[in-house]
Amino acid sequence: MPSAQPSAAPHPAPGPPAGALSENLLKILRCPVSGSTLRQDGDQLISTLDPNLRYPIERGVPKLLAPR
Repeated sequence: MPSAQPSAAPHPAPGPPAGALSENLLKILRCPVSGSTLRQDGDQLISTLDPNLRYPIERGVPKLLAPR
């Protein structure tokens, strides 16, 4: 009789790091000032046209407000 062994828990599928926005979302988001695409760097989105244009991500929500 085979011994009953506990089944191994399935490993979660690799995905974006915690706090990372999805690639699909990054494809459609645009910088409100320059209109350029954005890239994520930690908890900020940075304009690919002007790296001085940065927007925070707070609790998973991008705050795309133009600087005053």
